[in-house]
Amino acid sequence: MNAKRQAQPLTLFWKLIITLSAVVGVGTCAGLWLIYTHFLMATPGTMAVLERQLTKSDAIPAIQDEGGEAVIRESRKLASYESMTYYAAPARTSGVACLVGKYDLDQVSYWEACDYIPDGRDILAEVQDPDGRDILFVPDQFDHGPMERDGWVTLHRNLLVMPFTEPRQPQAPELLTRNATLQKTG
Repeated sequence: MNAKRQAQPLTLFWKLIITLSAVVGVGTCAGLWLIYTHFLMATPGTMAVLERQLTKSDAIPAIQDEGGEAVIRESRKLASYESMTYYAAPARTSGVACLVGKYDLDQVSYWEACDYIPDGRDILAEVQDPDGRDILFVPDQFDHGPMERDGWVTLHRNLLVMPFTEPRQPQAPELLTRNATLQKTG
């Protein structure tokens, strides 16, 4: 004799437990997705300055493309600070942006620092210009707030500088070329 027992309907208590488990499970998944997208997933970086129309002020005076990574003729002026003018330039490699620096009075020498733009929250280049001033080259999505609280000054959406606490004399132009070569190779 095989008598089948008829299934008992779920009580209100078990219905609430099952519903609560489903809500907690979905909420946990949603929370983990938000954490992943906000902190772990890359935010594509952009450099809108490189997309804008070229103007006369964008031309770097008296320099030609000398075979470096930066495409100098397509540079865009970012800002001038003390005796240095900074430019953004596309690189010969796709997905790479370059920071180009030039002394205002030097008609020949310049330096460049290039890097890929993988994540909009990351610094593209952190360099010292020939005067020893720290410079940050960042994508459009970079959060300047924490850096500014630490004393950095935003010169442009893509450029931050750490000002000197005491005045300094600029280096001689011949040291500019030497330092730029050291930064490229080192």
